[in-house]
Amino acid sequence: MNLKPDVAAPTDGLPQWRVTALDRIPGLGEFQRTEPGVWLVARLGGLLGGGGRIRVLELMGRSPLMFWGYMPLGLKVVPFSRLSRVDCELATLRTAWNSGARYEWHHHVYAARFSGLSVATVERIAAGPEAPGWTDHQRGLLRAVDELHSDRMISDETWPLLRARLTEAQTVDLCMLVGHYEMLAMLLLSHGIEPEPAMWRRGPARWLRDPASGDGIAPAWLPRFNKLVTNRIQGVSAGKVPPYSVIRHLGRKSGAPYRTPVVAVYRDGLLIVPLPYGTKSDWVRNVLAANGGEAIYRGRTRKFSDPRVVDAAGAAELPAPARLFTRLMQVLVADVEA
Repeated sequence: MNLKPDVAAPTDGLPQWRVTALDRIPGLGEFQRTEPGVWLVARLGGLLGGGGRIRVLELMGRSPLMFWGYMPLGLKVVPFSRLSRVDCELATLRTAWNSGARYEWHHHVYAARFSGLSVATVERIAAGPEAPGWTDHQRGLLRAVDELHSDRMISDETWPLLRARLTEAQTVDLCMLVGHYEMLAMLLLSHGIEPEPAMWRRGPARWLRDPASGDGIAPAWLPRFNKLVTNRIQGVSAGKVPPYSVIRHLGRKSGAPYRTPVVAVYRDGLLIVPLPYGTKSDWVRNVLAANGGEAIYRGRTRKFSDPRVVDAAGAAELPAPARLFTRLMQVLVADVEA
């Protein structure tokens, strides 16, 4: 399966998703058929997401007492879980995939970007726990999600993998999280609720599905502006005054030398550069193609090698600055010569 940066769209036609043949909830979202408070919450959420509405909330509005009773549980199980944001999104997306719930998958593919997960990591979630690249903890987590889906319990073989990193409270939260999204999948699938056509295409978070972003979080026009304007200003002090460094690299096609100012951190023999513009920046592609380059920091030039791009799912063993950056974006990590 070859998924592109806008992951949800290429997966829309896969046989994984379960859909009803009939429109089972006519008039969904009509004000007169939805409890006013729920209707308002659904519309406010739609403004933020760009789709104009949140269909699952409109559906719950047909049973308003259930909706208002559900909300505290949903908040506790998801945003206020004791699990890390990465673990939450890994478990949520895997549950959506297992359940065939396109609505859940569609929304959380983009929401996962807020937890620092890259497109490549989302693709591996669909591939499952045995896909290469997972840590032992993440493999155990995904296996636990699969087992909860198929057997309604975590096996004796998987349990030690979880308990090596999770507390008892976190294993409770994991079971509740998976059960929560399985429950929502039953609601969504039985009532034939499909993703809002325009969700994440408009609104303040539309950059989440920009196919040209390369997992960046900055507007598409900003890299070019910085290249023409900001970099020339920063180039005066970059490499001399922290936190700015200068990356010296060669064009992967032209072989021409370039100097690019970046924000960088040096820790434990590593060069750590956050990538708000994603992996499609020319300097990133150049140093990856050359397997290294040079960095100027505090007036000193040092060579670096083995550059790799890491997201939140792969940052567990990295120093604290890298883990902090990956909460929002990918980072480039490289080994720096002493």
